[in-house]
Amino acid sequence: MAAWRFYQGLRTEWRWYRLDEAGNVCSESDLGFAELRACMGNAEMAGFTGDAYQVQVRQAGTFSDAERGRHADAQDLAAEGYGSGSPDKQASP
Repeated sequence: MAAWRFYQGLRTEWRWYRLDEAGNVCSESDLGFAELRACMGNAEMAGFTGDAYQVQVRQAGTFSDAERGRHADAQDLAAEGYGSGSPDKQASP
């Protein structure tokens, strides 16, 4: 199970969630971020090391032209496996 989840909400801002062993949220970002890289950087200050995480993005058809660049950035980071761990990649419907 992923210990961290990076989620892109309806306003296309990124937030992180840290999960306990049962899958419950035990901490979360208090800010929204325009880019996934900035969100992951903030999560590093809370203990994120790149191990066991999920990236949940909005469907590509729901993005405006300006938002498509941020969506592509998220896919690139997920494909790279950001950090030393291997991500548990998942796209939300």
